[in-house]
Amino acid sequence: MRQKRFISPYAEKSSALYHCISRVVDQDFKFGPKEKDVFVRMMRDYEAFCDVQVLSYCVMSNHFHVLVEVPPKKKGASVAMTDEAFLAKIKAMYSPLHYTDVQQMLERFRASGSDLAALELKAKYTRRMHDLSEFMKGLKQRFTQWFNGYHERRGTLWEGRFKSVLVQDGYAARVISAYIDLNPIRAEMVKKPEDYKWCSYGEAMRPGQNQRARAGLCRALEKTDAGSGKKMRGLTLKNPDSHEGLNEIWNGGVAERYRMMLFSDGEEVFIDTPETGEVNQRVRKGFKRKLVKKVLASGGKLSFGEVLRCRVRYFSDGMTVGRKSFVDDLFKSARERFSAGRKSGARPMRGVGWKNKKSHLYTMRQLGPNRLG
Repeated sequence: MRQKRFISPYAEKSSALYHCISRVVDQDFKFGPKEKDVFVRMMRDYEAFCDVQVLSYCVMSNHFHVLVEVPPKKKGASVAMTDEAFLAKIKAMYSPLHYTDVQQMLERFRASGSDLAALELKAKYTRRMHDLSEFMKGLKQRFTQWFNGYHERRGTLWEGRFKSVLVQDGYAARVISAYIDLNPIRAEMVKKPEDYKWCSYGEAMRPGQNQRARAGLCRALEKTDAGSGKKMRGLTLKNPDSHEGLNEIWNGGVAERYRMMLFSDGEEVFIDTPETGEVNQRVRKGFKRKLVKKVLASGGKLSFGEVLRCRVRYFSDGMTVGRKSFVDDLFKSARERFSAGRKSGARPMRGVGWKNKKSHLYTMRQLGPNRLG
C-alpha cells in the first residue's frame, strides 16, 4: 500500500493536525541561510493567508518538516469576511499590482450593485483557506519561483508532492513537535536546538518577532491527552488572534517544559553488538549525556520516549500517528480505502524503544525492517 496522504474524515467538522514533509529533488543540499530565511518568511505568509496554524517546523538543507493545524472549512467564508479583511489578506500575500487590480475590481462590483460578482471574486481566494493541499502547494510553488529566479535556474525544485501524516492531538502532537525540532541535532548541525535559527524552537527562543513560533509550540502542548490522563494546564490563550497573554504563558513554564522534553528525548544512544564484538557503538546521534543531565537538573525530567532519538519513518510514511483508539476509529471511517482482508487499523510502532504502554503510539501502516531510517 503506497498511500502517502490521509485526510481526516472529520475535516469538515473539526480541526486536524498533519506532519508534512517535502524534499528537494535528488536530495541535493540546496538551502543555505538566505534560502531558509526566505522559506520561513513565505511559510508565515501562507500560514496567515490560508488561516492555518504552524505548530512546529524545521527547514533543513534539502528538506523541511511542518506540523500544521488545519481548521474545518467555513461555509460562506466569502460572505462572512468583510471587504476590508479580504483586501488585507490580498495585500499581505500578493504584489502591489495584483492587490490594486483586485481592489479596483471589487470596488467596481460594489459600486454597480453587482454583489454576486463581488462574492465570486472573494470566493476565488477564500476557497483556498483552511486547506492543507492549498497551503503546501502555494508555499512550494511560490518558493520555487523565487529560488529559480534568484539562482537563474529552471525546472522542478521538489521531489514530487509532499508527504503527510495525520497526527492525533495531545501526546502524539507533542512527540511530533519535538521530533521536528530535534532534526538539526540528529544531523549534528548544532549542539543545542536553540542555536538553529530555522526551526520553531530556535525561532521561539530568539528575541524579537517570535510570537507565532511561541504560539505554535504552546498549541502543540496544550491539549488533554486521554491516553495519558494528563493535562497541560494554563496554555490556552485569552485571544489567539492577538496572542494576548502569550508571553505570560510561555515564560510561566512552557519554555522550560519543552526544553526538558527536547533534551531528555534527544540524548544520543549507544549499544553493544555482541555478534560483531563492537562495544558502545553509537546508533543514534543526539545530545551528550553530560549536557542532558545539566539541563534536566535545572528543572526535572519530562520524557516522551526514546523514539525521538531516531529518524522514524513512521512519522513520514505511517499515514496517521496517535493512540490505538484514534487510529482504529479513522480506519473504520475510511474502511473502503483498504482491502477486504484487513480487519483492524492500528499497527504498533515497532523498534522504537517505548518505555511503557502509556507512551506507545500507533500508525495505520506497518513498515518493514528499515522503519528507523
